[in-house]
Amino acid sequence: MHPELYCASVTMQIKLARWAIDNSLDHIYTCMQLWALVFNCTAVICNRQCPLHRDPRSAPEGFDIMTSVSHYCGGLMTLSNLGIQLRYNSGAMVACFGHIVRHSITFTGDHIVWTWFMHDSLHNFMGTPRPQYVTYMDVY
Repeated sequence: MHPELYCASVTMQIKLARWAIDNSLDHIYTCMQLWALVFNCTAVICNRQCPLHRDPRSAPEGFDIMTSVSHYCGGLMTLSNLGIQLRYNSGAMVACFGHIVRHSITFTGDHIVWTWFMHDSLHNFMGTPRPQYVTYMDVY
């Protein structure tokens, strides 16, 4: 979806692994060898109504991906500053700029959201340049 963001994240992960080796932080290096995602953060959110919010620690240029799983009904995702409401039933996957786009989720029943995102702090720590904001023509 955003090739520059992908490259920035892979570069950051390589730099972090090298930093861990240079500082004898074997546990971090081991984690970096096992980390299979381009995103540097993930969270599992269970049965939580999610009021309108932004994610201020997410990279402004980065997509947050939210995937819904489990059995519930009436799932609705609102992207308020875009004027969009989506049915957010089990199996739905939504990518948006969580730092910029205000989003909320409502539902009835047991609900699990698995999210992937990037925090700026690791990119800043490793001195990884920020990618440009993606444009419509850049989305693959």
